[in-house]
Amino acid sequence: MDIKGIPRHKPENHFNYTDDQLAEKKLVLEKLKVIYKDVPEYYAELVYDLCVNTEPEKIEAIKKKIEETPFKYDYSGLQDELNRVKDAYTLTTNEELDELDKQLNKASPP
Repeated sequence: MDIKGIPRHKPENHFNYTDDQLAEKKLVLEKLKVIYKDVPEYYAELVYDLCVNTEPEKIEAIKKKIEETPFKYDYSGLQDELNRVKDAYTLTTNEELDELDKQLNKASPP
């Protein structure tokens, strides 16, 4: 509904896409939504804009840097640590259940 004197909202077009380019972007984002269901639309749009507006050489340089640069954190022992936490949680939970069972047995006559 148009109201005289109040302009309609226009989405920002930071990269100055033409109408045809905006339509293509919308189509590509819809296809990405089907292929990558768990990826939020915001991130898919960021990747699309990066790929369309960056020279292929720069994208290849980014890929190479990601492959060669080590992560800030060492995740090699992560699974062992998660298993220890899980075991400690299970042990604590079982001990708590045993304690509750003892308390219930004391409280209720046989």
